[in-house]
Amino acid sequence: MAVGSFNLVTNEFLPVGLLSDIHRDLNVSEGTAGTMVTAPGLVAAFSAPLLPVLLRRLDRRYALLGLSLLFVLADVLASVAPNYGVMLAARAILGIGIGGFWAIAVGLGTRLISGESAPRATAMIFGGISIGTVVGVPAGPLLGEFFGWRGAFLSVAVLGLLPLILQFILLPRIKVESVPTLGSLTTLLKSPRARTGLLMTFFTITAEFVAYTFVAPFLEQYTGASTGLVSTLLLVFAAAGIIGNFATGYFLQRRLRPTAIAVIATLAVSVALMPALGSWPIGAFIILAAWGLAYGGVPVAMQTWLFNADQDAASESGSGMFVATFQISIALGSLVGGLVVDFLSIPGAMYLGALLALVALAFIISEKTRTRA
Repeated sequence: MAVGSFNLVTNEFLPVGLLSDIHRDLNVSEGTAGTMVTAPGLVAAFSAPLLPVLLRRLDRRYALLGLSLLFVLADVLASVAPNYGVMLAARAILGIGIGGFWAIAVGLGTRLISGESAPRATAMIFGGISIGTVVGVPAGPLLGEFFGWRGAFLSVAVLGLLPLILQFILLPRIKVESVPTLGSLTTLLKSPRARTGLLMTFFTITAEFVAYTFVAPFLEQYTGASTGLVSTLLLVFAAAGIIGNFATGYFLQRRLRPTAIAVIATLAVSVALMPALGSWPIGAFIILAAWGLAYGGVPVAMQTWLFNADQDAASESGSGMFVATFQISIALGSLVGGLVVDFLSIPGAMYLGALLALVALAFIISEKTRTRA
């Protein structure tokens, strides 16, 4: 499950590191090319809450196998896309798989492994999601440098066969314990702390993708980085993100709110400083390391907050609502960021991202004030 989670999120963010090559080859603007992230995010925002309802009592093993196969097919279609319309269709198909897989997989840790190891199993699934969000972007230019952007998509399609095979061999039958309904989708909204968590998620993830969708073009145009240096700098982001994921998980168990505040604040400061300090390689290295460290902890911090706010967050309906919020934020962030880039500049998108992160920070601080009152 962790490998499958890693694969789906890596797939989602792969185009971010390939934007420059794809927009030139398919004859679209950089802002328009950013909708390759918008499309799967928007579709996943609907498929995450709705697919579990539509699948009803279908054995979740078969559902996960089908969704994993969808990832592979979407990547193959993207690799042969003759125009941008076909590329968007491929990315939309990917979105169906992303939303459904994530919503179903999140709650399976405690069902696949019982007892004291259950929380660790859940953490591993989250780890795959968190690491995928930071590895997907540097994987793009790295694979693109060797195989071209079409070869990068095809390579990920081949790699996607691994979790599919592992799930086929290792996953047991997973019966549905409680059939999700449309009415159960709004369960989390009844909890004030859960609502705060969803708002924090919305503004934090939107902030991230307003800015981060265009980090590769920024490094090329403003830092003057070569393709090789862009790959290296994005790998720094990825490595820091992996560290941030596990470090955040450790501190969340001890101090939930202070850790969440630290993660979002570090993200805001890093994004705000990128236009100024990122114009030279060493500055970009430092900022991307701090940025990656912060964002690596965001998914696990947001999900942990919701798990602590309401036990229903671990259900398919609850996780579907979280994934929907997460994905609509990705879609909105990349779309708004693209508009800012096309009509203003890439640094303008960075500054907007920092502002939105501060809004998320205000929500968590105000929640603490209300709790004291």
